[in-house]
Amino acid sequence: MQKQALAFPCASIVMLDMTTHNENRTRVQEELWYLINDEDVKQVLESTIDKMNEVGDISERIKQWREEAKAYIPDDPKYDENYWVAAYILYANMENFKDLFDRLDAISSELSELEDELEELQHEQEELEYRIEDLQYELESLLEEDEEEDEEDDEEWEEDEGDDSDDENDEEEDEEIADLRYQIEQLEEELEDVKKRYEEASDRFCDLEYDKKHLLWEIMERAEQLVAS
Repeated sequence: MQKQALAFPCASIVMLDMTTHNENRTRVQEELWYLINDEDVKQVLESTIDKMNEVGDISERIKQWREEAKAYIPDDPKYDENYWVAAYILYANMENFKDLFDRLDAISSELSELEDELEELQHEQEELEYRIEDLQYELESLLEEDEEEDEEDDEEWEEDEGDDSDDENDEEEDEEIADLRYQIEQLEEELEDVKKRYEEASDRFCDLEYDKKHLLWEIMERAEQLVAS
């Protein structure tokens, strides 16, 4: 009974170690998978692979990284083994890249927000343009109608001196025309503001794209130096 009591805790420890090992392996696999599937990071991986091929397996460090990476490559890797090895090199040496990847994440996050903002502003601009176009069409139609009525009134004036109802109708039309012009003016001001915001957001987007491009180049350079050292 005593031997069984001692054996049971040992078995539990072994099972716990295996569970922890599997969890750690899964976590690392997920990190590597994330790196491989990130379109921006993939550029870094491809640059790293090129440098690995240039250096060759004569490098003991590359041999070691490749051997360590094998423990995390799934049975159905989907990607070439070199991608997993390159991703593992980045992961295993993340302290050398953390500052750069933090900046990359911040830029990518802001770019995503700006992309949504630009899409909304574009939609808002189109809606305003449609509304202005409709009001302008309505205004032109009303002006043409008003002009035709003025011509008819001139012809009828010689025969009849008119009445108060005609004057009231003219006043109502004038007020409607003035209201349409006011609405168009307000919408045009709003449209100009939207265009200005769109241009500012677009300029910021371009600046960030430029920064991102150079940041990726810096990450590539640092990864190549790591592989070549």
